[in-house]
Amino acid sequence: MMETYQKTKDLKKCWRELDSIVPTIDKIGSGVEDTEKAALALFLYFKEEEVLDRLAYIRSIISIELEHILGTEKFNNFIEHEAKSWKPPYNKSRDELLAMLSK
Repeated sequence: MMETYQKTKDLKKCWRELDSIVPTIDKIGSGVEDTEKAALALFLYFKEEEVLDRLAYIRSIISIELEHILGTEKFNNFIEHEAKSWKPPYNKSRDELLAMLSK
């Protein structure tokens, strides 16, 4: 019973975090027309609101639950074969990055 209560509490916290983060990102993306200003506003939001830490927390809760449901082997297989990973454009110039954002 206590385990279910804690899982529910954790999932509710994840939902509240996502319900805060996703609409804010959407507002920034749709409310700031200048690409460079939008990118800076997003960066500022991520920094000021510790969005990466919050997303890491959400990921950890979901990972724990998925591993519990799938088992370690299937969970590792899922991560290895089904999780997509974005490759940061480390070697791009400012102008190239802005052009990529404008597509």
